[in-house]
Amino acid sequence: MKFLVIVNESPWASGLAVCASRFVRAALASGHGITAIFFREDGVYNALQGELSDAGTPDLFNTWLDLAATAGTRLLLCSSSRLRRLESNPAKAFAESGLTEMFELMLQSDRVVSF
Repeated sequence: MKFLVIVNESPWASGLAVCASRFVRAALASGHGITAIFFREDGVYNALQGELSDAGTPDLFNTWLDLAATAGTRLLLCSSSRLRRLESNPAKAFAESGLTEMFELMLQSDRVVSF
């Protein structure tokens, strides 16, 4: 089964971004595929390195980079959310994308899971 994972929450606003990373790891470990991870709304803050991590917040930035490197998972940032929220450019592992591509990815996926 192929999943498109949509992350709407920042790393610190709730535990949903952490749940998303755990879901992706569990799905991959179970032999499922991840079409892409699409970060939109406050989820684009997951693309910021280091400055947002503390003892109570997992380092999701490196978790997402690890998933991209080891599993070949595509990390996509909603371009309009990025423009409204991020002052600096994210790491190269995070590619900008639009809602049109997100809808195309939905058609290529068996399930869409949103966090």
